[in-house]
Amino acid sequence: MKNLELIKIIFESMKKPLCVVTILVLIFSGCYYDKYDKLYPPSTSATCDSTNVTYSVTVTGIINSYCMQCHSTNNSGGSGGILLDSYSALNNYVASGQLMGDVKQQSGFFPMPPNTKLSNCDIAKLQKWVNDGAPNN
Repeated sequence: MKNLELIKIIFESMKKPLCVVTILVLIFSGCYYDKYDKLYPPSTSATCDSTNVTYSVTVTGIINSYCMQCHSTNNSGGSGGILLDSYSALNNYVASGQLMGDVKQQSGFFPMPPNTKLSNCDIAKLQKWVNDGAPNN
């Protein structure tokens, strides 16, 4: 009988700390995944190669995909007076600083393309081309 009483006393003395430890484990393990995107942001460097950016392939590909629906001589309206269907026309837009302000959708610029946004990779490619002096390559 004494052993049973001793076990009961030990169990009763451990009950409180065991509850506290269990509650703390549940609280902290529940918070771990709350900020998953902050803890593990998606890597764009592995999928986005902005090292070999050329006007003839990279830039025209982006411009043709996102801009030419409105900003070409084939479109009579909606272009806002900005034509991007030649290197010289695009270069004027780049020189004014408007291209990167618009595609990055910065304050004070017109968000382009409207109702959507270029991917971070496409923006990085355009920025690399602009930073390199917007060569006609």
